[in-house]
Amino acid sequence: MPLNRATLIRISTIDKCLQNRYRRWTINDLIEACTDALAEYEGRSNPISRRTFQNDLALMRSDRLGYNAPIVVRDNKYYEYEDPDYSITHLPLNDEGLDALNSALDILRQLQGFPQLASSIDTISKLNEQISRQRENSVPVMDIEYVEGYKGAKFIGEIYEAVRKRQTIIIEYKSFKARQQKTLAVYPYLLKEYRNRWFLIGEKASNRVPQVNIFALDRIHSVRVDKSQPFKRCVDFDPEHFFDDTIGVTKGIHDKPRRILINIDRQQAPYVESKPFHKSQVVEQRFQDGGIQISLKVVINNELERLILGYGGHAEVVDPPELRDRIAESIALAHSHYK
Repeated sequence: MPLNRATLIRISTIDKCLQNRYRRWTINDLIEACTDALAEYEGRSNPISRRTFQNDLALMRSDRLGYNAPIVVRDNKYYEYEDPDYSITHLPLNDEGLDALNSALDILRQLQGFPQLASSIDTISKLNEQISRQRENSVPVMDIEYVEGYKGAKFIGEIYEAVRKRQTIIIEYKSFKARQQKTLAVYPYLLKEYRNRWFLIGEKASNRVPQVNIFALDRIHSVRVDKSQPFKRCVDFDPEHFFDDTIGVTKGIHDKPRRILINIDRQQAPYVESKPFHKSQVVEQRFQDGGIQISLKVVINNELERLILGYGGHAEVVDPPELRDRIAESIALAHSHYK
C-alpha cells in the first residue's frame, strides 16, 4: 500500500485522535475524523471506506514504517493506544518508513497555507524533524517550485473558509496601479493558483451589473468576514468550468473563446506537443521542415500573449488577425529596445 498524501493525513489524524484520552473512539468516530481532515483539503466530503481505515490501522500496527503502534480495542468497540504516552511522532522510523515519509513530505510542504490542516501538518513537521535527525547526510531528490515568503499565503486559509461557507468578506486591496488601498465588500467564489501566485475570484458587492472580479492575494492587506451583509451568488459563474477555456486567470463573465492558430518551428515543436499550451490544443498541420501548426480554443488574454511571446521567434500567430497584430506590436517594441 503506497504512502501517499491522503494516507499520511489519515494516519496523522488517527494518531492525534488516539492521543486524546478524554474521549473514547469508535471506528465510526475515527472514520469521520479522517474524512473531515481530508475534506478540509479537498473541499468536499468523500467518506473513507472501512477497508481503507483497516488498512491504515494495519500499517500503523505493522513494522513497515517502524511504528508497531499498540492500538487495542476495548469492549470490542473502542480504539485506543495501550501505552497512553505512545505517538507515531515519538518513535524512530525504519529505512522504508523514512523513504516513504520523505517522499510524502516533499509534496505535503505545499499545504502550509491551509490552517485547517494545522494539526496534521504539526504531526508531519515532527516526523520531518525525525527524518532530518536520522538522515543527517540526506539530500533532497525533489525540488517543487515554491515561492518562499509569498505575501498572499497568510490569507489563503481565511479566504478558503469564506468561499466554502459562502460568507461575504471585507478586504483592504491595493492593485499595482492604485495609489491607495481600497476597502471592498466581496462575495468570494473561488481560490485559484497560477504560476505560484494565488487569486481570489469573486464579485464586488458594489457592482451594478454582474461581473467577475479578480484579486491577487499578494495585493490584499487584510481580510475579515462581514456577517451583516448576506452572501450573493453569481448565477453566471460556474467555479468548476469557468476557466476551462482560459489560460491563466484573466477572464470576464461574457468573454468567449476564440480559435487561435499558431505555427511552431521544428526546434520547439516537440516541446509544444509534449507540453500543450492548453487542453484544447490540436495539431492541425505538420510541415515538411518538422514544424507544426496548432489550434487552440481559448479566451484571448494577457496570459495567452505572454505564453506566445515566451517562445520568441519560434512561434507565429496566424489567426485571428487582432491577436497577430498585438503580438507583432510587442515584438516590435522589444526590438526597438535593442537598436
